[in-house]
Amino acid sequence: MLASIKNNQLLRSAFTVSKGDKLLPDNPRAIVREVFWNMNTTQSKIAEQTQIPQQTVSRLVKGLIEQGVLRVNEEKGESSTATKSSKGKSASGIAPNPKFAYSFGLSVLLDAISVAVLDFTGEVVDTLILELGDMGIESVLRKAVAMANELIDTHAIPTDRILGIGVGISGFFSSTDGKMNTHHAIEEWADINIAETVAEAFQLPTWVVNDGTGAAAGEGIAGVGRQYKNFVYLFVSSAFGGGLVNNGEMIRGTHGNAGELGDMLPAKLYSHPNLQLLQRILSKHGVDVPSIYKLNEIFDPNWPGVDEWIYKVQDSFDLVATASSALLDSQAIIIGGHIPTQLAEKVIPRIDVYAQFRRGAKRPLPEIVCAKVTRSPVAVGAATLPLREWFL
Repeated sequence: MLASIKNNQLLRSAFTVSKGDKLLPDNPRAIVREVFWNMNTTQSKIAEQTQIPQQTVSRLVKGLIEQGVLRVNEEKGESSTATKSSKGKSASGIAPNPKFAYSFGLSVLLDAISVAVLDFTGEVVDTLILELGDMGIESVLRKAVAMANELIDTHAIPTDRILGIGVGISGFFSSTDGKMNTHHAIEEWADINIAETVAEAFQLPTWVVNDGTGAAAGEGIAGVGRQYKNFVYLFVSSAFGGGLVNNGEMIRGTHGNAGELGDMLPAKLYSHPNLQLLQRILSKHGVDVPSIYKLNEIFDPNWPGVDEWIYKVQDSFDLVATASSALLDSQAIIIGGHIPTQLAEKVIPRIDVYAQFRRGAKRPLPEIVCAKVTRSPVAVGAATLPLREWFL
């Protein structure tokens, strides 16, 4: 059984708990947040960005380094680890200490679960995925705890360094009480307090998001989303959904359902761009795809039926991309989920984002790019939740 952070004296002793919802007071928290998003930064840049006085920054950074939260990168000859100070001298870069803490993520999909672990820089340490015939609560949690313990043993992760666990699950929040109206394939998870149920099994602080929001959160930290402050994430999996990130933060909405992009597409008018439809079309053409979770490894863009799927879902991609661009003025639209990268690369050039043409120009349009996190994207995203909640 995993160690609970409630009993985690090592982490608790490293911080002054503030307001009951943080591991750090405001100023150290702001410094850790700045260093996390801007790896190998300097004290002068931290002071500039946080508006904390330079002397205070110097004192707090020194303390955070002594506690092992941050570290100084001083590798020779690597431009990524050192910057030039205003006086032209080489300045060592300050970065998070990857071994300071770890966070876990669990995805509960329609017919599979995955567990991911991230280090304190937001890098993916490892993931495990398991397809299941029984998606009931007892079955899922028993397997998930075993998978988490396997990752702990494999990577020698100290249990007193685990911040918590996030859960990404297929469904939508039915109210503000944290209960979800889940897909029929995971009926047993409907209308229960998922966070409390998972927390009891893992003995860890637990947070819950829907699968699309979770995948977007993961792409924002461990994927190409690091390059963009504002993006819309198209979650292409067994179903179609999405997630929204603004200024690096997840947009959850009133109930936690922001980013339900599939609801933009009335089923009688539009074919939803999901992988179940792709499987049916491929099967019609004699191509057997046993699992969407292995599709990225075996996908051939020349399979008969691939172009038919793209033709059927093209209008759906156009509508969602246009609406997202017009409503949110995002920097990027990221196509991810369990869609094979090669398929996303075929789709992207065909997406038409409508915009008025005036005085010889359109308004700025978002870049449309492929996701980088292609293995267990929901679990990876769920694993970012403890990092986001405690530190970011």
